[in-house]
Amino acid sequence: MTTFLATAAAVCTLGAAGLLPVVAGVGWRWYAVPLAPLAGAVLAALAATASSTFGGALMSWFVGLGASAAAAVFGVWVVRPDLGPRSVSHVSVGRTDRLVGVAGFVLVVAAIAWSLRGLRTPTVGFDARALWVMRPGWFLQSHHQLLIDLKTRDLVLTQSAYPPLVSASAAVAWKITGLHTARLGVTTVAVLNACALAAAALAVVECGRTAARRVSRGWPAWAMGVVGAVLLVVVAAGVTEPFLTNGYADPLWSLAAVGATAFGLQLRSDPSARAAAVVLVLVAGMTKNEGLVTAIALVVLVAARSIGAAGLRGAWTRWVVPVVVAGSELALLAWWPILMKAIGARGATSSFTASTDLAHRTDATIHGMSPYLHVLVLAVPLSIAGGLALHVVRRNSGAGNDGWAWLALATGLVAVGGALVTGSGAIGPWILSTVHRITEYPILQAWWIIGTWAVVAATGLGGPTGSGPSVADDSKAQQELADSVAGLAGVGR
Repeated sequence: MTTFLATAAAVCTLGAAGLLPVVAGVGWRWYAVPLAPLAGAVLAALAATASSTFGGALMSWFVGLGASAAAAVFGVWVVRPDLGPRSVSHVSVGRTDRLVGVAGFVLVVAAIAWSLRGLRTPTVGFDARALWVMRPGWFLQSHHQLLIDLKTRDLVLTQSAYPPLVSASAAVAWKITGLHTARLGVTTVAVLNACALAAAALAVVECGRTAARRVSRGWPAWAMGVVGAVLLVVVAAGVTEPFLTNGYADPLWSLAAVGATAFGLQLRSDPSARAAAVVLVLVAGMTKNEGLVTAIALVVLVAARSIGAAGLRGAWTRWVVPVVVAGSELALLAWWPILMKAIGARGATSSFTASTDLAHRTDATIHGMSPYLHVLVLAVPLSIAGGLALHVVRRNSGAGNDGWAWLALATGLVAVGGALVTGSGAIGPWILSTVHRITEYPILQAWWIIGTWAVVAATGLGGPTGSGPSVADDSKAQQELADSVAGLAGVGR
């Protein structure tokens, strides 16, 4: 089997496993397409975690979790047909809006295909070979041998305790194809990177479509949503190369975190967007330690925004539901690091430098990262100007408050910077070898903030707002979600 066919088989397997849960949460939306393989990768990560915890083969857990998720979805649809995918994805749209959705999807996919041209050169990154495509073989061994691999101190590799999503997805690819090569691991990760990038870009398309429904002449918002999404794909490819196509995990968690922020904090707060954010948050948190810290912060921020939209008064389900969802996400994210701590895996403990060295490390980190964050020079004044001149347009367009995205950027920046400051390695060589990769998330998040403001500005060109849904729709959507969950629990109507 060729690498191309093996990669296609692996991605289709992951997509099939994640399709029904994604459709149940997101509905029949274009961004459900890239989210399905990512949800399958989350199931692979959970399968690897369960296999490491309880024993049993990785594929047995993967198939079992996928079948259980599908059965749960079908069960809910049988008991509550009104919670089917049509009810989740139903939005009153016109023919032009549908055509814009198709055009946006096609153009984003084309731009991403062009961005993956680096795969024509069969390269495998150093960290990819040393870590991300080494552990897939571990997950395919017996439980006893897996624990030995994770704990043995004789290996130079110290990051065995890193979250399992990348390696688990590669392990699934190896198992179903029989092709155990580093190249297959790299191509599988590259396609997952493409899916995360597509989801984040389609969030910008969705932002334009939502804004266009709320203005009297929506074509500027439609056009900017599509054009902005394509341009952001090109920018993201430039920021993440060569790591986008050589097996590194940094682009995956960074792009997934950007997408989670876009859906959970920048788009109109509705059940479909929040479901997309859940998938992307789990991808980010199960990929790398920096992604885990950022994902935890995003879970809290998305829950806070949902509770703020619902208010603490009124039906308890209006604010308890976001808390329950956030708690479930945090439990899933915490499972792997707690397990690694319990078994004493390599890299599961953090060694902090002496307090006298923290000032030097902080100064070196700031100076090392600053040259890569020049986009902030554009994003910060643009956000200030937009907040002063277009705050009413932004509110009426359905986009979330810009402050949420900046909080997400700040937490991600603190996560990657904090790892350098509190680490025990020599700070100079560490920054030189990693700064390009670890700054991907704040750089990309700043560009997505700029892209959202571009859509908002285009919305202002479309004419007076208010012809579409009112700003109270956030609370209405929250109430609809609460009523649905209450019905499943036997509470309420």
